[in-house]
Amino acid sequence: MRSPTGLAETSPAAPARRAVRVAELVARLQVGLSENFPNRFWVEGEISGFKVARSGHAFFALKESNAQIEAVIWRDRLARLPVSPEEGGQVLALVRKVDFYAPSGRLRLHVDAIEPRGIGALAKALEERKARLDAEGLFAPERKRPLPFLPRVIGIATAGRSAALRDILEILQQRFSQRRLILRLCRVQGKGAASDIAAALDELNRHGEAEVIILGRGGGSMEDLWCFNEEEVVRAVARSRIPVISGIGHEVDWTLADHVADFRAATPTAAAQRCLPEHRDLQRRLVVFGERLQSAVDKRVELARVRFAGQVAALGDPRELVRRRSARLDALASRAREVFSRLTPERRLRLERAQGILRANLPRTDVSSTALKQLGRRLDVAMGAGLKRARERLAARSSEVHALSPLSVLGRGFSVTQREQGEIVRDAMGLAVDEEVRLRFARGTARARILETEPGENALDTSEGKEAEEES
Repeated sequence: MRSPTGLAETSPAAPARRAVRVAELVARLQVGLSENFPNRFWVEGEISGFKVARSGHAFFALKESNAQIEAVIWRDRLARLPVSPEEGGQVLALVRKVDFYAPSGRLRLHVDAIEPRGIGALAKALEERKARLDAEGLFAPERKRPLPFLPRVIGIATAGRSAALRDILEILQQRFSQRRLILRLCRVQGKGAASDIAAALDELNRHGEAEVIILGRGGGSMEDLWCFNEEEVVRAVARSRIPVISGIGHEVDWTLADHVADFRAATPTAAAQRCLPEHRDLQRRLVVFGERLQSAVDKRVELARVRFAGQVAALGDPRELVRRRSARLDALASRAREVFSRLTPERRLRLERAQGILRANLPRTDVSSTALKQLGRRLDVAMGAGLKRARERLAARSSEVHALSPLSVLGRGFSVTQREQGEIVRDAMGLAVDEEVRLRFARGTARARILETEPGENALDTSEGKEAEEES
């Protein structure tokens, strides 16, 4: 009779016991685990004791409250993880196999993939990183540079033997096969991919010949494209002196490398198309531009021809003009010879003497003209100084006259009284009652009638004044 454990039960009296060998027990455990866990499944737990061995495999434990189980992820699977597992992080582990490891007698999970607990955790981490880098100005539109129209040398950073590389090379070959390409192959997924991509961009910049760089990768999940969200890649694109075109994933995929690149293409194929225009399209455009240029030149030439014809019609034939002027000169010369032939010998002699005197005095005339100009300048200076002194004397005399003028006295508030005949009244007692007088002020005049007169307190007797004058 066997127990549920499969071990044989013996009676106490039986001296011999039947036992199961350890290897058989381990084999049964392994068979039972494979039968109970035939397919891959997800396990949620907390990372504990994560370490990478010298072989490249990673060993850790998944735990929850007071329960834990050991796990391992092999080197090739570890290299493809979008993010490195962190101690204490809550993760989802994709278990490929539950194994009982015979040499150490441990139950161990073989893990194919590890990701943060839910896609929401990745998205949250991505948004936080995007906001921080955006605050530094790495995504600002004004820092993006224009792409060269027809680059002679193109740098390409992508994975070797990938669909993205084949698409890029095919498009560039179709458009401009004579363009030079510089390939820098790099990993675009898994552990170490971000460092490799950043190194590829830096190396293309150090090489210095490329005029534009295509950073490309085919489609994939958010985890597959995660290396393009790493800060190391974003800063490598930002510090590139050469304009960068990103063609990562499909049209719906956006990474931080797309935000910082000088131009974001939806796919690697679109990136190659944006990098180089189509050769046939350029030829068609050149033909159109040539036709437009020829049409413009023809119009300008025709306009110039019309204007020239109008000017020729207005000016007439220049040869005819020369002929008329030549005929007029011939007529004048003929008249001069005729007049000279009619001169008497005495007049001819006088004319020749006058010509000789004129030729002899021509240098003196030049000297006299120079001296006359100098005298004219001196005269201008002397006249200016004289006029200035005359203006100053006139201003001084005007001031004196104004001071003595009765108008200045009137300007201080006094007035002059005159009779109708214009006689100035100096004594109030000389006026009769009801007599009309004229008052003159500094501005304007007025008529007044005398109501009464009375002598002033300091009035002087006229007779006494006359006697005083006689005695003096």
